[in-house]
Amino acid sequence: MRRMKNIRLTRLLWPLCAVATFLAGSCALGPRLAAAQTSVTTPGFQWQSLGQSTFRANCAGCHQESGQGVSGAFPPLAGHAPELAAQKSGRNYLVRVVLFGLEGSIVVDGNSFNAAMPPWAQLSDDQIAAVLDYVLNAWGNDQKLPAGFAPILPADVAAARSKSLTSSEVYALRREVLPSVQTTNASPAGRTDAKSVPTFTAEQAERGEAAYRHACQDCHGSALDNGEFGGPPIKGPYFSAHWGTGNVAALYAYTKTKMPPDRPGDLSAETYIDLIAFILSRNGYQDGAAELSADLDALQRMSLKK
Repeated sequence: MRRMKNIRLTRLLWPLCAVATFLAGSCALGPRLAAAQTSVTTPGFQWQSLGQSTFRANCAGCHQESGQGVSGAFPPLAGHAPELAAQKSGRNYLVRVVLFGLEGSIVVDGNSFNAAMPPWAQLSDDQIAAVLDYVLNAWGNDQKLPAGFAPILPADVAAARSKSLTSSEVYALRREVLPSVQTTNASPAGRTDAKSVPTFTAEQAERGEAAYRHACQDCHGSALDNGEFGGPPIKGPYFSAHWGTGNVAALYAYTKTKMPPDRPGDLSAETYIDLIAFILSRNGYQDGAAELSADLDALQRMSLKK
């Protein structure tokens, strides 16, 4: 019965999902759906309900319902979103980072984050405008917005959508918006920026494989890229393209907060970290003498770049 329930839920949750749905809070099908998703809305755009529901469905897994993000993995939106909006071209940047994604190390409140954000161009203009307006008004952000700041409208999204950018180009735009803020070398006080390779044991990967067969195989398949019910690949080029420039902390944090899709966060911390060890082993990372731990500071220093 539980297996059938999982299968039914999976069919509902996965049809449009790409790899970010498994690991980065997203169903990122990319700009190719852009033309089909535009819409026209009057200036009296009612964003409140749509913005909240869009955020909860697509953003809260990474940035959390509180807007505080996940330490070492996903940056906070509380406090930071209005900071961006107040900058010259900040409004344009916010629209484009949702549409086209972001790739590169950033600094928020003195803490560095180096996880790729996937594009969300599969969402409609209404949804993207609404979720941005929700973020800019939630968690006290509205008190920090510039005087007279006007809501972002679907027409603003449609205009930005007409000229596609890469995630690297969006990163360059961020550097223009916040030129005085370092984007690569900052870190929390007392912590080193020295990068290390992922470390896990063969035994830990074997435990992760057993957990995978029980909780993940229906969606992602026995080979991690042949899921029967539409789960995206979690090994090979697809995995590398989305996670190969980031760190293990982002991989772990998203898996823990979003998987399995019918009961996210339901597994133990030990099981989640074992699953990450298994996924790493299947993506060509070498096992060693030390087990992978769930310490986010340590995981953030473990680069997935090969």
